[in-house]
Amino acid sequence: MKKKTIVNDSELPIMRVLWKQDGITSPEILAQLPGNKNTQKTLLGRLVSRGAVRVEEINQRTYRYFVAVTEEEYIAGQRKNFLQKVFDGSAEKMLLNFVREEKISMEELRSLMRQLEEERK
Repeated sequence: MKKKTIVNDSELPIMRVLWKQDGITSPEILAQLPGNKNTQKTLLGRLVSRGAVRVEEINQRTYRYFVAVTEEEYIAGQRKNFLQKVFDGSAEKMLLNFVREEKISMEELRSLMRQLEEERK
């Protein structure tokens, strides 16, 4: 069974940079992020220690960072956690809530149905 890798909300901006530009150095990552650079370096280190990001040494002072958790894997994990936590694991309850609360139009529902039918083929 694959070990669950958690990406915290504060680490998500780093992952988004890496999902767009995998295999870049920490200065390249940090240049794209707002906020305190030391904090961002700490968050990057945590991602490495938890296995969400892997690192390769280029030379003694330069490292290249790569994603170990794809965006799709992250989204799937978040979706499952959300579904379980908020809707007791019921996709039907979740979808019904979205239809009711987000005021999805009939045309949007028809479009969703067409897409679902295509997925089933």
